[in-house]
Amino acid sequence: MRILYVTHLYPPEFTAGVEVFAQTTAELLQGAGHVVRVITTRKDIARRDLSTREIGAGEGEGVTVMEMVNNLFATEFEETYRQPEIDAIVGAELDAWKPDVVHVHHLLYLSSGILEVCQQRGIPVVMTLHDFWLGCARFGQLVHANGSRCVTVDPVRCGTCLPSLNWRQSNAARRLAKAVSAVAETAGIDLKAPLIMARRFKDARSAEGVAGSEGPEWSPPSESVAGEFESHARQRLAYLTELVNRTVDRIVLPAAFMRPWFANLGLDATKMVVETTGVDWEGATSVPRVVRRMGDPVRFLFLGSLVAHKGAHVLLQAWSHLSGSERASARLRICGPDQHQPAYVSALRSRAAALDLAIEGQLSREEVRQAMAETDVLVVPSLWLEIRPLVMLEAYAAGARVIATDLGGMREAIDDGLPGRVVPEGDATELAHALREELRLHLAEEIDPAPERKPSSLFRGWPEVAASLEALYQNLVSGKGDS
Repeated sequence: MRILYVTHLYPPEFTAGVEVFAQTTAELLQGAGHVVRVITTRKDIARRDLSTREIGAGEGEGVTVMEMVNNLFATEFEETYRQPEIDAIVGAELDAWKPDVVHVHHLLYLSSGILEVCQQRGIPVVMTLHDFWLGCARFGQLVHANGSRCVTVDPVRCGTCLPSLNWRQSNAARRLAKAVSAVAETAGIDLKAPLIMARRFKDARSAEGVAGSEGPEWSPPSESVAGEFESHARQRLAYLTELVNRTVDRIVLPAAFMRPWFANLGLDATKMVVETTGVDWEGATSVPRVVRRMGDPVRFLFLGSLVAHKGAHVLLQAWSHLSGSERASARLRICGPDQHQPAYVSALRSRAAALDLAIEGQLSREEVRQAMAETDVLVVPSLWLEIRPLVMLEAYAAGARVIATDLGGMREAIDDGLPGRVVPEGDATELAHALREELRLHLAEEIDPAPERKPSSLFRGWPEVAASLEALYQNLVSGKGDS
């Protein structure tokens, strides 16, 4: 089969959960004898907006990638989810490459019209909902601009949130970016030195989004502005739900709890299938587990982006609740990308220093595996509805236990048998209690220090995930999967 993946971002520069899922399954499907191609985006003001370029091996040698520049030159809110110019580019690619099936992983920075373009050509479409972007225009995280979590999609509440979303560039920024790309094209000179452009060009996009960012304190918009964006939110929701129901053949959900949520949003539940995220068993077991010696500190780890909705500050607050002797019996590492919210990270570093802790930066894949092999308890204090966090699955494969927030896919993974416990959202006191309990269990040697973990139907390896997708594609292409 000729399989086309469509996703907002792609490795190696971007390595969050969606990107890892897309790249891993694409490469496995290519290795299984299929021909796989990826359409993705990036922001690069040294290149002309909506220009494209080829990345990767030649066809037949590996997954090929068509990268499209999107510098966020939208002038109307509707352009944040529907852009006819992008639809035309993808349509031409479909006509030239002629895929048998299209798998859409994310449409952020792209255009929802791609779904219609595929349907017009009779190409089956699979769409994985890796987050809640269909209902939440703020990066699909269901986190309001004021930092509070959204339980449902309420357009009235969206009206008070979306005005603070940096969804477009100023006229001056657009003119500057176009000038930079023109100089790069004609003279080959790159003027976008990061330190200069960071001050001049408002970057509205990030691999992690900006929910809970460290910008000016949120204040409610005027009634008229809130009403305008409430209308935008209603139109967006109605358009996207109708479009997906009409054009997508199979809706893939990485966690079971998402099925009733999206059904309540208005999506066709009969098209939904649950395909849980894979576990990198080979990678996790490539590094031997480092067993904690009796008397050594119990090893806790936070591994994730240092942004407010990931909850590292809640963990530090909980750590401060431990007594001096308890902290002396434990070790805590906090690691992750620190570039997204500088003021938040600065505050984290100050809190950590007061507790004699250091905030580490982003780890390489090899360093992540080593860190997991040396961890007794992973802590995932996220304040948003995580789907099925890869970091929890990696900890499971490495033999660690997990303390996670009692929300969404975090709770689901624990219920599925991942060893650990859940704590209430944002509750530092309860998290401190959970830390103490894990300390007690490990210091009393009541926990197997090197448990044997194996793949199962609930914790599948990536090859099994790819094989399941392959069967889904084949059924659709052969007509057996028709709704």
